[in-house]
Amino acid sequence: MSWWDVLILSIIQGLTEFLPVSSSGHLVLASELLQFDDPGVIFEIVLHLGTLVAVLLFYRDDLWSLIVEGGAFLRGRRGTKQREAASMIGWLVLATIPAALCGYLLGDRVEAAFEDPRVVCGALIFTGLLLLSTFLRAPGRGSVSVWRALGVGLWQVIALIPGVSRSGSTIAGGMLLGLRPEEATRFSFLMSIPVILGAGALKARELGSAMDDGHALHYLVGMVIAFLFGYLSIGALLRLVRSRRFGFFGIYCLLVGIVGLVYFSLR
Repeated sequence: MSWWDVLILSIIQGLTEFLPVSSSGHLVLASELLQFDDPGVIFEIVLHLGTLVAVLLFYRDDLWSLIVEGGAFLRGRRGTKQREAASMIGWLVLATIPAALCGYLLGDRVEAAFEDPRVVCGALIFTGLLLLSTFLRAPGRGSVSVWRALGVGLWQVIALIPGVSRSGSTIAGGMLLGLRPEEATRFSFLMSIPVILGAGALKARELGSAMDDGHALHYLVGMVIAFLFGYLSIGALLRLVRSRRFGFFGIYCLLVGIVGLVYFSLR
């Protein structure tokens, strides 16, 4: 990859990882349209690690509370904060299991989907319709529960398809299940932590080999850029969720998906 490739793809990843428009789909389409050399799944995982750091930093207080109060729960303290932390940790684990299993079992098929931009465009159309569907339901007032966590986890499975936004499907799915919009967003972002870590762990050996091949500086710069833009996009998305404008991203996804599908079908 050239430095131009690294710059553009890293900015796209940072901006679209948390906005509900599918970062993986945009990376595929950008590579096709701009004739970039295929960066490969390893480079995408590196960029995801950059946006993971953005989540860890943005939600550091929540994560610290989960660690401290969850540890206190294991040591026998059973206060309200300790029980809430233990429950949240359990729900995050439960919500992560479906995508982790499907990602492990269907990894090769998922990677093959990245090779066809028409699949991405079709998935973007699905994402657009899903986001627009949130306007059909009044904002929920519920909090995370066992069944809601499992339901959001199943929505995350669908997001394994490039073009289906992970944040979009899990936030919209949570809202359709009755979660408060802000709670659905928070849970979605916290869910991304084990998913990204798991994907990185599965590709750890390949990532190490790529570093030895002389791409380390490209990856490091890409990770930093993705982190910076990812951190900014989290704050932007939260403001849009609070103002109930989250679903308008569906119009963008529909337009990109339809135009892209026509273009790549006729090309």
